[in-house]
Amino acid sequence: MATNTTEAPFSNRKNSIWVTLSGAMALTFVSMLFLPNSGAGEGMVATYSSMLWCGIFGASLARYLSHSGWIGFAIGSVVGFTLQLVSQLI
Repeated sequence: MATNTTEAPFSNRKNSIWVTLSGAMALTFVSMLFLPNSGAGEGMVATYSSMLWCGIFGASLARYLSHSGWIGFAIGSVVGFTLQLVSQLI
């Protein structure tokens, strides 16, 4: 009887696709924060969105590196919040 050696994509911590996808979304949103008249940096939704996408990227990167995903999410959220504040100053 043959066994299936593939794992579910969510259970494999070393699956780099989640790091790549969440990094692309975070990079896209953060780059829109710095574009003039894009509307991405206005209001509380922009703050929460930058915190969310950077947090998801931090969590997936931390899990890929075999660390706690919650700590990665917290660090990523702080980075996203800081980037959103900096984009308002520039």
